[in-house]
Amino acid sequence: MKDSLKNSNLKLLVSLAALDMAIALSFAYPHIAEAMTISRVVQGSVVTLLPVAILLLVEVASPNLKAVLVFWKVENALPGHAAFTTHGPSDPRIDMSALQRHVGKLPVDPKEQNATWYRLYKRVESDTRVVGAHKSYLLWRDAASLSLLLSIVVPFVLWCFDATSLIVKASLVLFAVQYILTALASRNSGNRFVCNVLALHAAKRITAAPRA
Repeated sequence: MKDSLKNSNLKLLVSLAALDMAIALSFAYPHIAEAMTISRVVQGSVVTLLPVAILLLVEVASPNLKAVLVFWKVENALPGHAAFTTHGPSDPRIDMSALQRHVGKLPVDPKEQNATWYRLYKRVESDTRVVGAHKSYLLWRDAASLSLLLSIVVPFVLWCFDATSLIVKASLVLFAVQYILTALASRNSGNRFVCNVLALHAAKRITAAPRA
């Protein structure tokens, strides 16, 4: 399920990378109508290809590392680590007493919370509400990872190519803002993903995943 969701998100991530390529090129070569020189061609090519190279790095990065970049926690970063102590009680859709009746004693330890939540998720992973939230979380998580790396690498490369300080700072601010916005979107989607699973189990007892 996760691989199919990531594959369906790939086109959107490539589109974001393409947009970032255009933005990076505009920073590297703001006066496109000027006569092209070898150094300018090299500069434009390197900076333009950065988002694609970084997208490949994002694809091979571990889910735990991406979670750290999104939730800004080194340990127990996933929303599932606080499923029953924070996210469930804060969602008005979820009756925690009913949830406990349906699934048993609710854990408090972060790792146990995540493991228990994951077992509950596997029983409802094909539900459209769960699929939609999961897809959004994966999309924005990868977009945030891409944006953070771009906010570091693009300004550095522009500086190496003797871009003006204004252009270097502008690229840093632009990609940093993109990172913050996508990280917040990923957080919200991840929390909603966790809560959607709990809401389904609070509504009724679900003992096994539906047959395909």
